[in-house]
Amino acid sequence: MTFISGMFLSWIQPWSLTLYLDDEVIRFIGLVLLFVSLILNILAYRMFKNHLTPHAPFCTPTILIDSGVFTLSRNPIYLALVLSQCGLAFIFDMVWPLPSAMILWITLHYLIVPDEEKILESLFKERYTHYKQQTCRWF
Repeated sequence: MTFISGMFLSWIQPWSLTLYLDDEVIRFIGLVLLFVSLILNILAYRMFKNHLTPHAPFCTPTILIDSGVFTLSRNPIYLALVLSQCGLAFIFDMVWPLPSAMILWITLHYLIVPDEEKILESLFKERYTHYKQQTCRWF
């Protein structure tokens, strides 16, 4: 929804990133962000598959994954989602998807992730508390 909102705002009131940066630089940044997003997603989903635990939000996990890409971020899939929206903003040369990506991040950070963390804390107790202390929520 946030990406569609950013695209809609870009359609109503075009605002181009090329006003601030060279076109080639913008496209390169977009490709890098999309590549990082793709790698994060692939690695995270592979970990879910290898550990036979659900990846859907608010599903009860069967195991706490604290290795692989989950040592870099407790939420690599959500991080990848925000990065991909930013990457697409650069690829399409639009400013509006960037603030909408910030809205997505705020929504995830304050509304979605805390509830998921409560579930993980209730299931994995001290192990999750230790993991939280060792690994950043985002990056």
